[in-house]
This record gives sequence, C-alpha cells and structure tokens, in this order.
Amino acid sequence: MFPGGMEVGDEELAALERVIRSKNLFRYYGVGDGPQEVAAFEREFATHMGVRHALCVNAGSSALICGLIGAGVGPGDEVIVPAYTWNATPNSVLACGALPVLAEVDESLTLDVADAERKLTSRTKAIVPVHMRGAPADMGALTALAERHGLVLVEDACQAAGASFAGRRLGAFGDAGAFSLQFNKIITTGEGGVMITDREDLYELAIDVHDCAGSVRRDAGLPRFPGWNFRASELIGAVARVQLTRLDGLLERMRANHAQLSEEVDALPGLTLRSPNDEGGDAGIALIAFTESAALACEAAAALQAEGVFAMQIYSREVVDLHVYPYWRPVLDAIASAGAAPPDCPRTLDLLERTVHIDVSPLCDAQDLDEIALAFRKVATQVLA
Repeated sequence: MFPGGMEVGDEELAALERVIRSKNLFRYYGVGDGPQEVAAFEREFATHMGVRHALCVNAGSSALICGLIGAGVGPGDEVIVPAYTWNATPNSVLACGALPVLAEVDESLTLDVADAERKLTSRTKAIVPVHMRGAPADMGALTALAERHGLVLVEDACQAAGASFAGRRLGAFGDAGAFSLQFNKIITTGEGGVMITDREDLYELAIDVHDCAGSVRRDAGLPRFPGWNFRASELIGAVARVQLTRLDGLLERMRANHAQLSEEVDALPGLTLRSPNDEGGDAGIALIAFTESAALACEAAAALQAEGVFAMQIYSREVVDLHVYPYWRPVLDAIASAGAAPPDCPRTLDLLERTVHIDVSPLCDAQDLDEIALAFRKVATQVLA
C-alpha cells in the first residue's frame, strides 16, 4: 500500500537537494552552517506526538532497542510481547539480552491484557504492546497493568504513526514508543525510525545506545553503554520532515475510506470485523474481518483476489510469514535455550487463520471503494453464506 511512499514527490526532492547542496550528510558535524535536518525533525515529531523527546534512528528495530535498553531492560529480564507482530519486536528484546515471553492477542489482534498478566513472572521487566496494522492496543488496561506491577511499558507503534487511543497519540503512553519509517509504513524515508519518550534519563541513555560516541558529543563524559551506530543521516531527516507534514492528511483519507468499507462489510453475512479498542483512533490502514473457519478465510481471500481486490489470510500454515510466532526461529531457539516451555498461543493462530485482510489505500476514490464493496458482497453471498 505504501501510503507515504506513494506521496513522495517534488517536496521530498527539494529537501534532499537542500541537504546535498549543503554537503552536510552527517547529523552531528559538517561544514558551513552545519547539519540541521535530523534535529529539526526530532523537535517537530516530538511536538506532533505530544512528548518531550524524539530520537531519530536508522530503523524501527533500532528505536525499539533504544527504548528498551533506555528503560533498563537487559540480561536476565523477561519481556511480554504479542505472538502476532513483525519478528523485529521479539528480536529487539533478544538484542537487549532479555527473553521474549509470548502472549495471545485478542479479537483486536493486539495484546490480550488478561493473557499478558497471566504470563508475568518475578523476572518480568517490561511489556511491549504492538499497535498492529494501525489499530491501538487497549492502552488504558495495559497502562494500568504496568503500573500495578511496576513494569516498563514500551509501545511498538511502528505500523501506527499518528494513530491514537482516547485522544492521545500512540507511543506517548509508555516509558517509550517506537516508530518505523520503512517504505511500507504510513510515512516513510525508505528506512528509518523514531523513538519518543518523556523520560529524561531514558532519552539520555538511548542517545548512547544509538551512537557509541553519544555521551561525548553532548559533553556527558565517557560512554556508559557499548552503543551501536543507529544514527539517522541528514537525508533521512530531510525526507522525514516533509513526510511528517503529510501524516494527518494521509490518516484523514485512510480513515474515511476505512469507515465506508467497514460499514459495508459489517452488514454482510459470514464476516465479523476485528474489535476496535478505539475505533476513532485506528489509523485506517487495513480492513480485517474474521470468517467462521480457516478454510472459509482462504476461500474468501482467493475469491476477492479473483475480483481484483488484493486480499490475504493473515496466517496460513502453508505460507511462511514472519509476523506469526511459529516462524520466529531465533526467538524459539532462545526460549528453548533458556529452558522455558515452547510458546503456545492457540487463540492467536485460530484468529489469524480466520482473517480476511485488505489494505486501505489513501489513493482509493469513490469508484475504487464501490468496486471493493461489490467484491465483498459477491464473496459474502457466494462463498460465505
């Protein structure tokens, strides 16, 4: 779907030209007036998300690692993650030296709060809710859970830039929030990411994590952490600034298209829309409905594709998909090496097998939406009825 990617145009080109002509490609030093783009984007992004600090990095995975380590997650800790997310989420936990503990998702396809609480142990340090496909997790219940047990909360909002829960932007609820700017995300720089936080201590340590010279650059003494080079270039910063100006317009169009299609699909037999935790806060990037069985979901997706609508079943046992935990080999190996029982999340697999998923593009016009709705009506009456 590539919402922001399909909007790339003259403004991004002008921003890149500005950087190239300045010769300031590196964010921390250069020539003349010096680099400005990444720092400006961080200020603008923090303001947009309603937080004190933003740290631009080279990937969403890096943003997660910075947030987790910045919040104190390390060796010996356990971190609750949902069993449905891109594998970068549990991989980031492993990169911190901690162990992912997998919990079920519910009908919103986000972290099941009750199962997350059941999976807590004396070693649990953090919870990582993931706002999958632009849908907010239940941040009210998850924030309360973290506070009740004294846990770190790091939000994976990589697929949900600009989405919200109870009127507050996602990523701003926890100790830290992580966003991706990869090409398939709502706004994009091709590759890139952002970590946000209100915590000064977390932000300062995250700087050291993302740059092995971070503490020296800010005159804070020698490094406290053996950091990586997760730095964003000025080229990323320049494009990100333009893309950020597009975000609210993209969300407005996707949400309008999503609302229209949801109303159509919700009235059809054999299909049940995924449950929203905050319907108005959803980014609107995907429409997901459940069928009564995995076989029907497979048939429905194939029938929609035959009608020209790109549809998919989120989980099929015949298709490798790194969004689903049975395919996370390094994670499963780490869990086994720790002597823990293999993860077992049957509800997650059942829900994902029964899904029919379509992207909702901001480029859809009225005719596109009518044709998609017609295809769903045909499938509902001919396949699912």
